[in-house]
Amino acid sequence: MAEQPQTSALPAGVISEYKPSSLTVWVWTILALPITAIGAGIYFRAATGGSGQASGTIHPVELLLYLGLATILTLALGVVHEGVHGIVARAFGARPEYGILKIGGVLAGLYTTTPGHRFSRGQYLLVALAPLAIIAPLGIPVCMLPFGGYLVLPFAIHLSGCLGDATIAWHTLRAPVGAMCEDMRDGCRFWSAAE
Repeated sequence: MAEQPQTSALPAGVISEYKPSSLTVWVWTILALPITAIGAGIYFRAATGGSGQASGTIHPVELLLYLGLATILTLALGVVHEGVHGIVARAFGARPEYGILKIGGVLAGLYTTTPGHRFSRGQYLLVALAPLAIIAPLGIPVCMLPFGGYLVLPFAIHLSGCLGDATIAWHTLRAPVGAMCEDMRDGCRFWSAAE
């Protein structure tokens, strides 16, 4: 993503801010396809006991039921994902708020935000990456459970959904050492440590 952090017309003390554009959301969507496929392969191997092979037939009605269940489970994982952001943010003294985000008129997903709270770079990295670090690896043993096959697609979609968090982490790493990080509903803002 060739986007540059925004620097014009910012409040005093703000070094830069990053807000993903609708183009970024489309790039995330395109990148999500191969990440979902890779994640599905990993979780499917776990669900099949490492063989990566399954047999049987599935009827169209069963397929529709599975897709409906997978959608519900994916949304549930999204809620858990945002809850993890909130728990970690709360551990650093923030008061998280939750909602549904649209960027450029495109539904971008669920969000957790902490308006007005400033994190250190290290704290903000932990808040941003906690769901990826906790939920994605947890999917492997969960998919090994007897019902785990139903969770292959939801965990794979969750993995690709962490692209936004990874992008925020990248911008946080690029912020100057000592900068304070403010999470916003639609991006993040980096403040001078003196402010």
